[in-house]
Amino acid sequence: MSDWVPPPGTAGDGSLVRTGLPATREDVRDCPIAIAVRTRPLVRAEPEPARRYERLQGFTLKPLMDTLDLIEHRKWPVAQALEELRRTRGTFRLKGRPPAHPGLVEWTAAAVSHYLAARAAGDAEGVVRTLPVEDEWVVIRRLGKPDRRGATRYEQTAWGRRYASADGSVRELWLLSFGPAREERSSAEVAAAAHTVAFGVPGAAGYGKPYQPVEGLSAARTAFPRRIRVVGVGCGDGGSVVLFDGEPQEIRRDYAEHTVPALGRAVDGTERRPGSGCVGCRALGGCAALPRAPGLLGPLPGGRRPRRSVSASDLRSYGECPAHFHLTRQLKLRSPRPENGAILRGRAVDAWLNERHSAVPRRACRHTRGPGNPDEWSAGGHVLTGEEARLGARMIAEHAALCPLDGLAPAEQVRVQPQLVCYDPALDLVVVATPDLVHSRAGGWIWREVKTKATPLWEGRSLMRTYPQLAVAVLMMASGVLGGDLRRSRIELEMLYPDGCGLEELDPGLPAVVDEARAVISELAAPWQRDGSYEPAPGRHCEGCEALDWCRPGREHLAASPPPSR
Repeated sequence: MSDWVPPPGTAGDGSLVRTGLPATREDVRDCPIAIAVRTRPLVRAEPEPARRYERLQGFTLKPLMDTLDLIEHRKWPVAQALEELRRTRGTFRLKGRPPAHPGLVEWTAAAVSHYLAARAAGDAEGVVRTLPVEDEWVVIRRLGKPDRRGATRYEQTAWGRRYASADGSVRELWLLSFGPAREERSSAEVAAAAHTVAFGVPGAAGYGKPYQPVEGLSAARTAFPRRIRVVGVGCGDGGSVVLFDGEPQEIRRDYAEHTVPALGRAVDGTERRPGSGCVGCRALGGCAALPRAPGLLGPLPGGRRPRRSVSASDLRSYGECPAHFHLTRQLKLRSPRPENGAILRGRAVDAWLNERHSAVPRRACRHTRGPGNPDEWSAGGHVLTGEEARLGARMIAEHAALCPLDGLAPAEQVRVQPQLVCYDPALDLVVVATPDLVHSRAGGWIWREVKTKATPLWEGRSLMRTYPQLAVAVLMMASGVLGGDLRRSRIELEMLYPDGCGLEELDPGLPAVVDEARAVISELAAPWQRDGSYEPAPGRHCEGCEALDWCRPGREHLAASPPPSR
C-alpha cells in the first residue's frame, strides 16, 4: 500500500510525480499537503470546480516569454515583436488568451530590452556561444513497479529560457526574476536546475499528461552536455549572475546532497498548514484545517470569480489606485526606487520587535536593550542612519512600556507574525491576515497590531476606517479563526511615536464593533470584487508609486501637477 494517498477533496492517479524548481523552495509558511498534491499532476480536485477566468493576464512573465519566443525562435526583429506586444496587449492573437494590463505591457517592453542586453553582455564575456532552444528539458525516471509512494514515473523540470551550443556540448538555463537577478537561491534549487539541464531530454507534454520525448531531433539537440551553466537574470535591470558553471559530476554530488532531501520532503508532505497557498490548492475542498467563514466580508456584488486571496493591505492598495494594486500586489512588480524614510523606519522597527518577541527564552522588551548605536542600526535587512535611525530607536524604547509579553505567563502561547487565513466558500475567497503578534491570555486571544507614526492619530476618524486591518481582525476573531473564549479576546492597536506611545482596544464580541467592521470591509471589497480591468486613479499618491515607471496616466498626472518641492 502507498505511504501517500490523495487527501480528502481530491481524486485521481498519483502514479506520476513531477517536480519543478518551486518544490525546492522550502518555506515554513507553505502548506506541505498542498505542495505534495501539486507534484502529482494527475490528482485533481473532487468535485472539480467550474472553470472561471479573469479578464486580465495574471501570469506576469507570460507576455515576456511569448515576446522572447518571437524574437529567439521565430526570428522576428525586436521592434516588430514589441509592436505586436503592444498592439495585441500580449495576446499575440491567440485564442482564449486574456490581454495584459497596459502597465504590464509597458513593464514587458522594458524587460525585453533588459533581458536581451543581459544576453548580449553574456556573449561579450567570451563564454561559448549558445543558441535558443525551444524544446523543454525534462528528466524522466520510469519504475518497473510502484514504489512506496505509489509512483511509477518521476519527472523533473526547470522553467526558464534554454540555450545550447551548436554541437550540444554546452547547455544553459536562464532563470528570470522580476527585479534584479536573484543571488540568494538555495543550493537545492540551483542543483535542481543544473541537474535538469545536465540530464534532461527534449520533451513535450499536454495539459495533465506525462512528458514524451521529442522525436526526430539531431544528435546535437539530444546530446547530453559536458558543461552546464545556470544563470540568473534580472528583468528589472538587465543584471545577471552565474549560479552554476560546471560539469555533470559536480551536479550529481550537489543534487544528491541538497536537492534529493528537499524534493523528498516536498513529495511526501502530509501536514496541513493553511496560508496564502490555499488559493491554488486542489485539496482545499476537503481540508479540515482551513477555517470556514461564510459571509465574512458580507454580500459582495460581481458574481463568482476565480478563487482569489485578499488582505486588508490589498484592499487599501486597491482603494488608493486599482492599477497600483494589480501591478504591485497581484503581478508583484515593484520599482527599484528606495522606499521613503518613514516606511523604511517602520519596517526596521517592526523587524526589531519581531526579533525580540521571537527570542527564546521569552523576555519582555523592558528587559532588553534597544539599538546600541541609535545613529545607525539595522533589523531584518533594513538599515537606518541619521535622523530616521534616532526616531526608530526612540520608538523601540517607547514600546517597552506596552510590550505584550510583559507579565505574560510562561504557559501562554505567543505567535509572532503568524499567517492567519479563513475561507468564504460563497465567494470562493481566501482571506489572509498577518498580525504583528497574537498571544493567548486566560483562555482568550489577544491580536496586537503595531504602528509607528511621527504625529498622533487624527481623532475624527474611527480606528477601523484608518486601519482596515483592524476591521479584518475583528471579523476573523468573531468568526472563531483563532478559537478561544471570545469574551476574553480583544484586538489591540499599539501606536509608537518618537516621544510617546498609546494603546487602543477593540472588543470583537460586541455586535456594534462587528457591524462597523463589516461595513468598513464591505465598502472596500465591493468595488474590488466587481473590478476586472484595474484602471489607474491618478492623484497625490502617484509621487513615489512603486508602479509609476509603467503607468503612463500616473506620469502624465505628475507632469501636469508636479508635487511641491520638499
